Amino acid sequence: MELEIDYNPTPKDTFFVSVALNDKEVISFDYTLKGCRITKQIFVEKKPFPKDKAVSSEWETLVLRDGKLVEKYHAKWIDMDELDWVNDQVWKTVWLRPMTEDLKEKILHYSHLISDNYNKLENFSNEMEDFENLLSESMETYDVLK
Repeated sequence: MELEIDYNPTPKDTFFVSVALNDKEVISFDYTLKGCRITKQIFVEKKPFPKDKAVSSEWETLVLRDGKLVEKYHAKWIDMDELDWVNDQVWKTVWLRPMTEDLKEKILHYSHLISDNYNKLENFSNEMEDFENLLSESMETYDVLK
């Protein structure tokens, strides 16, 4: 499973986790200023990040593949309602569903675990497997793959 997780060390109380379905679609678990929700986003286009627009936010993103860190990069974001411009990519939210409080708390726990320990995730292989299972089960429960 390939995941992108916004770097979210303890005690931050927000998270954003994206599960890649393929190179053009992601399911995102979002507990940020936009709300507590699950979204499906599709890739719209690649184009240079504008220098003349105000940046809505910036953060570090951790890229994991099969429970292992493969990359960490800096992200800049411009919020354009259902469109999100992140670095040189524009993504569109095509649907969203509310997230339960229970799922929010579980993902927040794993987001902290990963962010606090991203350089030594090999010590957390069981937890990483549990997290991937939670995300997979949640996507089935919320029928996000239809």
